[in-house]
Amino acid sequence: MTTHPRRFGVLVLPDAGAPTLLGRFRRAEELGFDQLFLPDHIGNIFATEPPWLDGWTMTAAAALATERIRIGTLVANPILRPPAVLAKAALTVDQLSGGRLDLGIGAGIMESDHHATGTEPWTVKERVARFPEYVRVLDEVLRRDGGPYEFAGDWYTVRDLPTGPATVQRPRPPILVGGNAPTVLRVAAEQADVWNTNGRPNLGVDDNVALAADWSRQVDEFAERAGRDPATLRKSVLLWATTDALTGSATLEQLVDLYAPAGFTEFVLGWPETDAENETFERLATEVVPKLR
Repeated sequence: MTTHPRRFGVLVLPDAGAPTLLGRFRRAEELGFDQLFLPDHIGNIFATEPPWLDGWTMTAAAALATERIRIGTLVANPILRPPAVLAKAALTVDQLSGGRLDLGIGAGIMESDHHATGTEPWTVKERVARFPEYVRVLDEVLRRDGGPYEFAGDWYTVRDLPTGPATVQRPRPPILVGGNAPTVLRVAAEQADVWNTNGRPNLGVDDNVALAADWSRQVDEFAERAGRDPATLRKSVLLWATTDALTGSATLEQLVDLYAPAGFTEFVLGWPETDAENETFERLATEVVPKLR
């Protein structure tokens, strides 16, 4: 039976100047977190006023500012980055980090990303139709070690894409697929190494846990239909809104106990926003997380 170690990560929003963000990256590593993630939106999806730097550029910066912690996106955005462009970015960051990249990919759901970049928002039907091709191109490109790559699909076309040098991680960096739509769950089950969910902010802890358990069951069923052992897929949850371990009603210990029966072994916390949250964050990192591992 395949078993996965518990991992604890942190999502750092690029909502400050570069020196501040670099300090956060280094502190996450000092505190012993396993994973460091950044989002990939053109701006803060909750507000228009705060500063906001590019997530992928800061992921590359994180690769150079740290030595041990795994780094990646939660999640890379197909609205902003065609698959060939994202594959090149992933290859580059994998090289810069010495093989510490976890490539998180989402389906692209925010209309604000379309509006800011002058593209027409995709319908739900178009978004879910694009996603399997998008992940397939990334998977195939990152497995290559040179020579041109070509792909002709219904939504994406790639011609004469140089694929070298090879990624440090072989056969490719781990792919994390984030989302809850049936198509996303199927793609995660068939092609990803990790599936991530973040629940729904309007639901309480118990309802979010129940929903995650149902999605987890669907992922397992998709994996079995594809001839894959469901146990080989790692399951990850972003703890935010009502499941936020810093501000919510449940402790991190309670959240881990609630999500674990559905197969979740990876837990991502948000970076603290206040002094009080920072005190809790530091205590969790130094006292609680080591025990939960």
